[in-house]
Amino acid sequence: MKLHYSMFLAPALLSLQAAAQTAPNLVKNPGFEETTGTVKTWDQLHLAAGWTNANAGSADLFNKDACYVGVPDNDLGSTGAFEGERYAGFVAYKDDQRRNWKRVMDHNEGPFRPAYQNYSEYLQQELTSPLTAGQEYDVVLRVKLASNSDRAVSHVGAYFSPVQLAYNHRHFITEKAQVSSADMVSDKQNWTEVKGSFVADGTEKFIVIGAFPAAGMDKTKAVEGGDSQRAYYYIDGVSLTVHPEPDTDGDGVIDKEDKCPQEPGLATLGGCPDRDGDGITDKLDACPDAAGPADKQGCPDRDGDGIADNVDRCPDVAGVASMKGCPELKEETKKLFEKALTGVKFESGKSVIKKESFAILDQVVKVMAENPSYNLEIHGHTDDQGDDAKNMKLSDDRAAAVKKYLTDKGVTAERTRSFGHGETEPIDDNKTAAGRAKNRRVEFKVVFWE
Repeated sequence: MKLHYSMFLAPALLSLQAAAQTAPNLVKNPGFEETTGTVKTWDQLHLAAGWTNANAGSADLFNKDACYVGVPDNDLGSTGAFEGERYAGFVAYKDDQRRNWKRVMDHNEGPFRPAYQNYSEYLQQELTSPLTAGQEYDVVLRVKLASNSDRAVSHVGAYFSPVQLAYNHRHFITEKAQVSSADMVSDKQNWTEVKGSFVADGTEKFIVIGAFPAAGMDKTKAVEGGDSQRAYYYIDGVSLTVHPEPDTDGDGVIDKEDKCPQEPGLATLGGCPDRDGDGITDKLDACPDAAGPADKQGCPDRDGDGIADNVDRCPDVAGVASMKGCPELKEETKKLFEKALTGVKFESGKSVIKKESFAILDQVVKVMAENPSYNLEIHGHTDDQGDDAKNMKLSDDRAAAVKKYLTDKGVTAERTRSFGHGETEPIDDNKTAAGRAKNRRVEFKVVFWE
């Protein structure tokens, strides 16, 4: 059982949690407003529709203009209803006393001794339907210690019974309440809220309200003027509701059904958010702030080339997939790169670029300037003459020299990468001079790095 204990400052300031406001109350006639006759005096709880006594004690119904049990003024004090115009009342405990005859012989003895002590009243009502096994329920009782009560007790609460109780005695019942106040209920000025939660076993059909000492009961004196020797409580605003399922993000989708329980979202999307409103949840949307179709993971395609903007290196110019959404290389660029294969020359056995190659490389610089989305890989190759390791280093140095030339001419270093392959990737036969000449080459490859 979960138990809470709190106090209201005034009925006009009361506000229930949003979930409790919308959940149906499973207690019939919870405010004792429905009556089957005119309340005239004490012991007329039965006139509140559906309410009965659970033992031989007689709880009371308070009503405007009734004798002794009026609203707001009555023989036990003065209080308005928590809600509506009526409320009920019950004796939770009576501190019965009898004369102490030992005092005749021993004046150290007090004039009175405890007597019956266990008088207590209980009121009960059938629930709108039996409770569901395994379901958690919230209970709220509004109680106030009557002004003329001179005792106060703890463990005022509610027991949910499988049957209607009909004890023929007037003392405490032994059932253990599912919800009760561990603290003393002693406020005579304000309605006190006793509330808690419990999980039903499925047999509960009736609510029984009163004091339940089975879990232990504390008692205290609250004497003002004459001693009534009673703990008398007004009761109103009884509530039993299904405990709302947790909804951490407050989006109206309970956590166990919410695919995004920490983020407010839409019920139509399983409780997940969709910032751009494209019908794709943000966690599955590659472009959560720009609406797009599902077949492009929620991303737009501004240039209509079939490649989503988030992976399109040229999102405003239609292109092809092989160029990551950019247009195909122009024919003159293809011819330039073909010319560079044999047109970029180096001094023999060195990585020094010959001046006759500068014109070709300058054209490559121009291509890169005109296409800022391009990145460029520079691959150096040699023939198979000489030492393999030296050839590998020579090809790497030559590719690096071309990269440096382009960088010195204004192509940012981040846009180019150089690689040496030595003699490992020939494109012709190294057994002929013509073949070896083709194998000694520099290749340019337009790429798009992430």
